[in-house]
Amino acid sequence: MNALHAIDLAKTFRVEGRAVEALRGVSLAVPQGAFHAVMGPSGSGKSTLLNLLAGLLPPDGGSVAVSGQSLAGLSDRALTLLRRRAVGIIFQDCNLVPSLTVAQNVALPALLDGRALPEGRLERLLGLVGLTHRRDQPADRLSGGEAQRTAIARAFAMEPGIILADEPTGNLDSPAAADFCATITRLNRELGTAILLISHDPQVAAAADVVHVLRDGRIVGSFETGHDPARVSGRYLGLMA
Repeated sequence: MNALHAIDLAKTFRVEGRAVEALRGVSLAVPQGAFHAVMGPSGSGKSTLLNLLAGLLPPDGGSVAVSGQSLAGLSDRALTLLRRRAVGIIFQDCNLVPSLTVAQNVALPALLDGRALPEGRLERLLGLVGLTHRRDQPADRLSGGEAQRTAIARAFAMEPGIILADEPTGNLDSPAAADFCATITRLNRELGTAILLISHDPQVAAAADVVHVLRDGRIVGSFETGHDPARVSGRYLGLMA
């Protein structure tokens, strides 16, 4: 079973009275436990794709399934519960609650679901992201890298089938971005959770095993990265030519 499977996704927006096709028949599959990335220039449809995959926007055509569960026809409440329990999302801006501690932010999805995050799960996640010593630190006193590692742990809290990461290193400097890549790769391997990361940065995309290149609303090619930024950059530029 695929952790995520999209078939022929299409989305059109009305902009100043004209139709703009953001996605035009996008299909991709992320197997369970795999680490994939999507690259593309600004305006290629990356953010729209992520919003459709997360059930935040309905497609105009095509379908999305998460761990075999189709998103078609689900109510807003059902989609909210699916995102909370089966999909972890990492945003560029972290979206932590500033007044809560690191541990409280990580445990927040479980609290919103009406239950407590098991202490063993919390401790393991904090250890995997290197924040055990910062567990009681308020989120508004964290560095950018620490805040993003907290967001990583929070995304994995509910043992989702898939993690969606939307330009997660966009606000980080190069060392923090490298740390992010090392951290999320470690969790992918340790926990076996599938990841789909959206990025324009070959250094970041090279953390993934496979890259899908999005251009003008279509997937124009996919390739294995070899975890080599130079290879990723070369293949990406070739597909953009």
